[in-house]
Amino acid sequence: MSGKGWGQGDREPFTAKLPPGPHQLPREVVRDNQRRRILQASLDFFGDRGLAATTVQDLIRRAHVSRATFYEVFDDKEDCLADLHDELLGWLWEEVAGAVARTADWEAGVRVAIAKALELLSGDPRLAVVCAIEGPATRVPRVRARHQRLVEELCGQLRLGRAARPHGEDLPQILEPALVCGAIYLIGRTVVHGREPDADTLAPELAELMLRPYRV
Repeated sequence: MSGKGWGQGDREPFTAKLPPGPHQLPREVVRDNQRRRILQASLDFFGDRGLAATTVQDLIRRAHVSRATFYEVFDDKEDCLADLHDELLGWLWEEVAGAVARTADWEAGVRVAIAKALELLSGDPRLAVVCAIEGPATRVPRVRARHQRLVEELCGQLRLGRAARPHGEDLPQILEPALVCGAIYLIGRTVVHGREPDADTLAPELAELMLRPYRV
């Protein structure tokens, strides 16, 4: 399965270049460019090594910015990971929501959401590391909070399926968190670690697993 990675296709990459030579660009434009270059570097390193094995020196060297510039933009590497995590989850949510909006019903939406998420994450495994590995496991408070909000949002979408059952509200309250957290784990395991099944096989199997409790 091939998909467009972050910064490919119609979206601006993190590393949009400034005009060469002297320029009179506003300071906020320059600072935004520097921030996005650092975020691109952080995707490269966090997506390959993870947070613990990455240093600020790694990031500033790859982004071609000074240490002073880095600390003007971010408090530390954890703050940088939090911004990267926010940006990637926002992008994934928009892409998946756009695909789901074209479906006819809730069940079709679940299938499309899972397939689209796997397409995007398997197209660039660095995204899966940040979103499905670092997100659930990190001790960075902002990242943990954002990940928890994502889980709650996904659980809310799944709970809509209870209306399809005569006694849907009698389903265990832990059902949706168990399904969502299990799906995130399986996606990380498959995309990042190359475990079986592959992404093409996982999408329909995972959809079937998540839909089964809501069937009459």
